[in-house]
Amino acid sequence: MDYLYIFMIMFSGALLQGITGFGSGLFAVPLLSLLLPLTLITPLLSVVNLVMAVHLCWLLRHYVNIRPWLPLLAFGIVGSLLGNFILLHYNVSLLQLVMALFVLVVALLFWFGVQVNTRASAPVQALTGLLAGLGNGALTLGGPPVVLFLTSQRLDRLAFRATLSCFFLIMAATNVASFTVQQRYHIGLVNELSVLLVAVISGAWLGHHISAKLSDQLFRKISLVLVMLAALLALIKAWF
Repeated sequence: MDYLYIFMIMFSGALLQGITGFGSGLFAVPLLSLLLPLTLITPLLSVVNLVMAVHLCWLLRHYVNIRPWLPLLAFGIVGSLLGNFILLHYNVSLLQLVMALFVLVVALLFWFGVQVNTRASAPVQALTGLLAGLGNGALTLGGPPVVLFLTSQRLDRLAFRATLSCFFLIMAATNVASFTVQQRYHIGLVNELSVLLVAVISGAWLGHHISAKLSDQLFRKISLVLVMLAALLALIKAWF
């Protein structure tokens, strides 16, 4: 029965990311942490996120332009490796609590239409990439900082989704390489990984194809409600 729950959670997260360009980790990690240990979730979802990001980058390939965002991507890799180190050597419960609070605050800001006007300077991109990479490497929750930053740049919907997909592709590839060196993958993970991969491919595919058929406003509200619920669940689990 746990496999069914795992599939439903990951499918919903991938559906969300297929529609909005982000949200799979925000939604899936807190819920999956109720079924699996976080030290297992992050390596598994790194593989899953790599597959999903490749898929979405291919679908959005005509809107991909990474040249303006090189500092963001480079420092995202540094932050992700640092997050991997923290996950391996330290208890991440406190980090999970802080990240859940951050996610909830970000979702509320988005809900009330608060946007921060930030220049896309190299230092700002570096700081954003570092924070997002840290959350990604330790908790597979790297979305909020980069989502806030890209939202402030007023990118159109397709460029926004394409840029996010490229960022998550590079972060996921970094995680997978790092966890492979750490020998965190073994044959005992095949069942969980298979369920997650089927869920993410089907969810991302469906999300991408229905994203153009429904209004941005409706999906924005749905996404934020789901994110806030997931953050609240993570807070409950981390606190108790």
